[in-house]
Amino acid sequence: MELMLMLILLTGCIYFALYQFRDKLFNIEETHLPPQLFSKEAQEKEAAYTKYANKLEHVLSPLSGAFRIFEKRFPLPFEGLRRRLIKAGLPMGAGEFFVFKALSFVAVPVLDYIFSGEKLPRHTLFLVSLAIGFFLPEFWLTNIINSRQAKIRKDLPNIIDLLNLCVSGGLDFMLAVNRVIKDLKPCDLTQELAEVYRETQMGKSRRESLKNFAWRVDMPEVHSFVRTLVQADRMGTPMAEAMGMQAEEMRFRRFQNGESMALKAPIKLLFPLFAFILPVVLIIVGGPILLQFTRGGLNVGM
Repeated sequence: MELMLMLILLTGCIYFALYQFRDKLFNIEETHLPPQLFSKEAQEKEAAYTKYANKLEHVLSPLSGAFRIFEKRFPLPFEGLRRRLIKAGLPMGAGEFFVFKALSFVAVPVLDYIFSGEKLPRHTLFLVSLAIGFFLPEFWLTNIINSRQAKIRKDLPNIIDLLNLCVSGGLDFMLAVNRVIKDLKPCDLTQELAEVYRETQMGKSRRESLKNFAWRVDMPEVHSFVRTLVQADRMGTPMAEAMGMQAEEMRFRRFQNGESMALKAPIKLLFPLFAFILPVVLIIVGGPILLQFTRGGLNVGM
Protein backbone atom coordinates (compact mmCIF):
# COMPACT_ATOMS: atom_id res chain seq x y z
CA MET A 1 0.00 0.00 0.00
CA GLU A 2 2.80 2.39 0.90
CA LEU A 3 4.66 1.51 -2.30
CA MET A 4 1.49 2.08 -4.36
CA LEU A 5 0.90 5.49 -2.74
CA MET A 6 4.51 6.45 -3.29
CA LEU A 7 4.34 5.48 -6.98
CA ILE A 8 1.13 7.50 -7.46
CA LEU A 9 2.67 10.60 -5.87
CA LEU A 10 5.87 10.17 -7.83
CA THR A 11 3.93 9.84 -11.09
CA GLY A 12 1.91 12.97 -10.32
CA CYS A 13 5.03 14.96 -9.50
CA ILE A 14 6.79 13.81 -12.68
CA TYR A 15 3.72 14.65 -14.77
CA PHE A 16 3.49 18.09 -13.22
CA ALA A 17 7.23 18.74 -13.62
CA LEU A 18 7.10 17.63 -17.27
CA TYR A 19 4.24 20.00 -17.98
CA GLN A 20 5.50 22.96 -16.00
CA PHE A 21 9.21 22.87 -16.77
CA ARG A 22 9.04 21.60 -20.37
CA ASP A 23 10.90 24.67 -21.65
CA LYS A 24 13.95 24.07 -19.44
CA LEU A 25 13.86 20.29 -19.84
CA PHE A 26 14.00 20.56 -23.63
CA ASN A 27 16.34 23.59 -23.57
CA ILE A 28 13.88 25.77 -25.48
CA GLU A 29 12.46 29.20 -24.82
CA GLU A 30 8.89 30.26 -25.38
CA THR A 31 8.10 33.74 -26.62
CA HIS A 32 4.97 35.45 -27.86
CA LEU A 33 6.73 38.31 -29.61
CA PRO A 34 6.86 38.90 -33.37
CA PRO A 35 9.68 36.88 -35.02
CA GLN A 36 11.14 39.95 -36.71
CA LEU A 37 12.21 41.26 -33.30
CA PHE A 38 14.79 38.54 -32.88
CA SER A 39 17.96 37.39 -34.55
CA LYS A 40 18.21 34.29 -36.72
CA GLU A 41 19.36 32.17 -33.78
CA ALA A 42 16.40 33.28 -31.68
CA GLN A 43 14.03 32.50 -34.54
CA GLU A 44 15.46 28.98 -34.74
CA LYS A 45 14.84 28.53 -31.02
CA GLU A 46 11.26 29.70 -31.51
CA ALA A 47 10.79 27.14 -34.29
CA ALA A 48 12.24 24.41 -32.06
CA TYR A 49 9.84 25.37 -29.30
CA THR A 50 6.87 25.15 -31.65
CA LYS A 51 7.99 21.71 -32.80
CA TYR A 52 8.31 20.31 -29.29
CA ALA A 53 5.21 22.11 -28.03
CA ASN A 54 3.03 20.45 -30.65
CA LYS A 55 4.28 17.02 -29.57
CA LEU A 56 3.82 17.70 -25.87
CA GLU A 57 0.37 19.23 -26.28
CA HIS A 58 -1.26 15.85 -26.88
CA VAL A 59 0.16 14.47 -23.63
CA LEU A 60 -0.10 17.53 -21.42
CA SER A 61 -3.34 19.13 -22.61
CA PRO A 62 -5.52 17.37 -19.96
CA LEU A 63 -3.41 18.86 -17.16
CA SER A 64 -3.41 22.29 -18.78
CA GLY A 65 -7.21 22.21 -19.10
CA ALA A 66 -7.56 21.14 -15.46
CA PHE A 67 -5.45 24.10 -14.33
CA ARG A 68 -7.58 26.54 -16.33
CA ILE A 69 -10.84 25.09 -14.96
CA PHE A 70 -9.48 25.24 -11.41
CA GLU A 71 -8.47 28.88 -11.78
CA LYS A 72 -11.82 29.92 -13.31
CA ARG A 73 -14.20 28.01 -11.05
CA PHE A 74 -12.40 28.75 -7.80
CA PRO A 75 -11.71 32.51 -7.82
CA LEU A 76 -9.53 32.47 -4.71
CA PRO A 77 -7.59 35.58 -3.66
CA PHE A 78 -4.97 35.08 -6.37
CA GLU A 79 -3.93 38.69 -6.82
CA GLY A 80 -1.01 38.69 -4.38
CA LEU A 81 0.16 35.33 -5.67
CA ARG A 82 -0.16 36.48 -9.30
CA ARG A 83 1.97 39.52 -8.48
CA ARG A 84 4.70 37.31 -7.01
CA LEU A 85 4.54 34.96 -9.99
CA ILE A 86 4.86 37.92 -12.38
CA LYS A 87 7.91 39.13 -10.43
CA ALA A 88 9.34 35.61 -10.81
CA GLY A 89 8.86 35.71 -14.59
CA LEU A 90 5.66 33.60 -14.61
CA PRO A 91 7.18 30.13 -14.12
CA MET A 92 3.58 28.91 -13.67
CA GLY A 93 0.04 30.16 -13.23
CA ALA A 94 -1.74 30.72 -9.91
CA GLY A 95 -3.80 27.54 -10.25
CA GLU A 96 -0.70 25.55 -11.15
CA PHE A 97 1.11 26.91 -8.11
CA PHE A 98 -1.73 25.76 -5.84
CA VAL A 99 -1.55 22.30 -7.42
CA PHE A 100 2.22 22.33 -6.86
CA LYS A 101 1.66 23.30 -3.21
CA ALA A 102 -0.98 20.57 -2.78
CA LEU A 103 1.40 17.95 -4.22
CA SER A 104 4.17 19.14 -1.93
CA PHE A 105 1.80 19.26 1.06
CA VAL A 106 0.83 15.62 0.52
CA ALA A 107 4.06 14.16 -0.86
CA VAL A 108 6.51 15.38 1.81
CA PRO A 109 4.72 13.77 4.81
CA VAL A 110 4.24 10.50 2.92
CA LEU A 111 7.87 10.34 1.81
CA ASP A 112 9.11 11.24 5.30
CA TYR A 113 6.95 8.50 6.82
CA ILE A 114 8.11 5.92 4.28
CA PHE A 115 11.82 6.65 4.62
CA SER A 116 11.89 7.49 8.36
CA GLY A 117 9.60 4.71 9.52
CA GLU A 118 9.56 4.38 13.32
CA LYS A 119 12.82 6.22 13.94
CA LEU A 120 11.07 9.44 14.94
CA PRO A 121 7.79 10.12 16.80
CA ARG A 122 4.90 9.96 14.35
CA HIS A 123 3.10 13.10 15.48
CA THR A 124 6.23 15.23 15.46
CA LEU A 125 7.28 13.85 12.08
CA PHE A 126 3.83 14.45 10.63
CA LEU A 127 3.58 18.06 11.82
CA VAL A 128 7.11 18.96 10.71
CA SER A 129 6.53 17.32 7.31
CA LEU A 130 3.28 19.22 6.81
CA ALA A 131 5.04 22.51 7.59
CA ILE A 132 7.89 21.70 5.21
CA GLY A 133 5.51 20.62 2.45
CA PHE A 134 3.43 23.78 2.84
CA PHE A 135 6.30 26.28 2.89
CA LEU A 136 8.62 24.57 0.39
CA PRO A 137 6.86 26.02 -2.72
CA GLU A 138 6.89 29.46 -1.09
CA PHE A 139 10.65 29.25 -0.48
CA TRP A 140 11.12 28.05 -4.07
CA LEU A 141 9.14 31.00 -5.47
CA THR A 142 10.95 33.51 -3.24
CA ASN A 143 14.29 32.12 -4.39
CA ILE A 144 13.29 32.51 -8.06
CA ILE A 145 12.19 36.12 -7.45
CA ASN A 146 15.44 37.01 -5.67
CA SER A 147 17.56 35.32 -8.32
CA ARG A 148 15.72 37.04 -11.17
CA GLN A 149 15.94 40.45 -9.54
CA ALA A 150 19.67 39.95 -8.91
CA LYS A 151 20.21 39.17 -12.61
CA ILE A 152 18.21 42.23 -13.68
CA ARG A 153 20.11 44.41 -11.20
CA LYS A 154 23.40 43.17 -12.62
CA ASP A 155 22.43 43.70 -16.28
CA LEU A 156 20.60 47.01 -15.90
CA PRO A 157 23.61 49.44 -16.02
CA ASN A 158 25.01 47.80 -19.17
CA ILE A 159 21.60 47.81 -20.88
CA ILE A 160 21.15 51.48 -20.01
CA ASP A 161 24.57 52.26 -21.51
CA LEU A 162 23.64 50.46 -24.73
CA LEU A 163 20.32 52.30 -24.91
CA ASN A 164 22.21 55.55 -24.29
CA LEU A 165 24.59 54.81 -27.18
CA CYS A 166 21.70 54.02 -29.52
CA VAL A 167 19.76 57.13 -28.53
CA SER A 168 22.89 59.29 -28.82
CA GLY A 169 23.39 57.87 -32.32
CA GLY A 170 20.03 59.27 -33.41
CA LEU A 171 17.61 56.39 -32.80
CA ASP A 172 14.26 56.84 -31.09
CA PHE A 173 14.03 55.24 -27.66
CA MET A 174 11.74 52.39 -28.74
CA LEU A 175 13.90 51.73 -31.81
CA ALA A 176 16.89 51.61 -29.46
CA VAL A 177 15.02 49.07 -27.32
CA ASN A 178 14.32 47.01 -30.43
CA ARG A 179 17.99 47.13 -31.42
CA VAL A 180 19.15 46.01 -27.97
CA ILE A 181 16.65 43.15 -27.99
CA LYS A 182 17.88 41.89 -31.34
CA ASP A 183 21.61 42.20 -30.70
CA LEU A 184 21.96 41.03 -27.11
CA LYS A 185 21.79 37.49 -25.78
CA PRO A 186 18.31 36.81 -24.32
CA CYS A 187 18.08 37.36 -20.59
CA ASP A 188 15.43 38.37 -18.07
CA LEU A 189 15.91 42.08 -18.66
CA THR A 190 15.80 41.84 -22.47
CA GLN A 191 12.62 39.78 -22.16
CA GLU A 192 11.03 42.54 -20.11
CA LEU A 193 12.17 45.16 -22.64
CA ALA A 194 10.73 43.00 -25.40
CA GLU A 195 7.42 43.06 -23.55
CA VAL A 196 7.67 46.87 -23.37
CA TYR A 197 8.22 47.03 -27.13
CA ARG A 198 5.35 44.62 -27.77
CA GLU A 199 2.96 46.76 -25.71
CA THR A 200 3.91 49.88 -27.64
CA GLN A 201 3.35 48.01 -30.91
CA MET A 202 -0.12 47.03 -29.67
CA GLY A 203 -1.07 50.66 -29.13
CA LYS A 204 -0.08 51.53 -25.57
CA SER A 205 1.85 54.70 -24.91
CA ARG A 206 5.53 54.54 -24.07
CA ARG A 207 4.86 55.97 -20.61
CA GLU A 208 2.26 53.32 -19.81
CA SER A 209 4.47 50.50 -21.11
CA LEU A 210 7.39 51.65 -18.98
CA LYS A 211 5.18 51.86 -15.89
CA ASN A 212 3.96 48.32 -16.55
CA PHE A 213 7.60 47.25 -16.83
CA ALA A 214 8.36 48.76 -13.41
CA TRP A 215 5.24 47.11 -11.93
CA ARG A 216 6.22 43.67 -13.23
CA VAL A 217 9.82 43.77 -12.00
CA ASP A 218 9.15 45.74 -8.79
CA MET A 219 12.71 46.80 -7.98
CA PRO A 220 13.91 50.20 -6.66
CA GLU A 221 16.47 50.46 -9.46
CA VAL A 222 13.89 49.83 -12.17
CA HIS A 223 11.39 52.21 -10.55
CA SER A 224 14.07 54.91 -10.51
CA PHE A 225 15.00 54.21 -14.14
CA VAL A 226 11.38 54.35 -15.32
CA ARG A 227 10.69 57.47 -13.27
CA THR A 228 13.67 59.19 -14.88
CA LEU A 229 12.53 58.28 -18.39
CA VAL A 230 8.95 59.37 -17.75
CA GLN A 231 10.08 62.71 -16.32
CA ALA A 232 12.51 63.27 -19.19
CA ASP A 233 9.74 62.53 -21.67
CA ARG A 234 7.33 64.86 -19.89
CA MET A 235 9.78 67.75 -19.41
CA GLY A 236 11.50 67.46 -22.78
CA THR A 237 14.91 66.65 -21.29
CA PRO A 238 17.38 64.90 -23.63
CA MET A 239 16.90 61.15 -23.16
CA ALA A 240 20.60 60.31 -23.61
CA GLU A 241 21.70 62.61 -20.79
CA ALA A 242 19.08 61.22 -18.42
CA MET A 243 20.06 57.64 -19.17
CA GLY A 244 23.77 58.38 -18.75
CA MET A 245 23.17 59.78 -15.28
CA GLN A 246 20.94 56.83 -14.47
CA ALA A 247 23.60 54.30 -15.51
CA GLU A 248 26.17 55.97 -13.25
CA GLU A 249 23.71 55.92 -10.36
CA MET A 250 23.01 52.19 -10.95
CA ARG A 251 26.72 51.38 -10.86
CA PHE A 252 27.17 53.41 -7.68
CA ARG A 253 24.29 51.54 -6.04
CA ARG A 254 25.74 48.18 -7.09
CA PHE A 255 29.11 49.22 -5.62
CA GLN A 256 27.38 50.18 -2.38
CA ASN A 257 25.57 46.84 -2.27
CA GLY A 258 28.91 45.07 -2.72
CA GLU A 259 30.44 47.05 0.15
CA SER A 260 27.42 46.30 2.33
CA MET A 261 27.70 42.57 1.64
CA ALA A 262 31.43 42.66 2.38
CA LEU A 263 30.81 44.37 5.75
CA LYS A 264 28.15 41.79 6.66
CA ALA A 265 30.43 38.84 5.86
CA PRO A 266 32.31 38.77 9.22
CA ILE A 267 29.02 38.80 11.15
CA LYS A 268 27.66 35.94 9.04
CA LEU A 269 30.86 33.96 9.66
CA LEU A 270 30.45 34.08 13.43
CA PHE A 271 27.92 31.26 13.64
CA PRO A 272 29.84 28.72 11.52
CA LEU A 273 33.03 29.77 13.34
CA PHE A 274 31.62 29.05 16.81
CA ALA A 275 29.46 26.09 15.74
CA PHE A 276 31.89 24.15 13.51
CA ILE A 277 35.44 25.52 13.46
CA LEU A 278 36.02 26.40 17.13
CA PRO A 279 34.89 22.98 18.51
CA VAL A 280 37.25 21.21 16.09
CA VAL A 281 40.17 23.42 17.15
CA LEU A 282 39.41 22.74 20.83
CA ILE A 283 39.26 19.00 20.19
CA ILE A 284 42.58 19.04 18.33
CA VAL A 285 44.33 21.16 20.95
CA GLY A 286 42.73 19.82 24.13
CA GLY A 287 42.02 16.25 23.05
CA PRO A 288 45.53 14.83 23.62
CA ILE A 289 45.79 16.59 26.99
CA LEU A 290 42.41 15.21 28.09
CA LEU A 291 43.34 11.65 26.97
CA GLN A 292 46.66 11.80 28.81
CA PHE A 293 44.94 13.08 31.94
CA THR A 294 42.30 10.32 31.91
CA ARG A 295 44.90 7.57 31.37
CA GLY A 296 47.06 8.34 34.37
CA GLY A 297 47.48 11.99 35.03
CA LEU A 298 49.87 14.54 33.72
CA ASN A 299 53.60 13.93 34.22
CA VAL A 300 55.11 17.32 34.64
CA GLY A 301 58.87 17.30 34.67
CA MET A 302 60.70 19.74 36.85
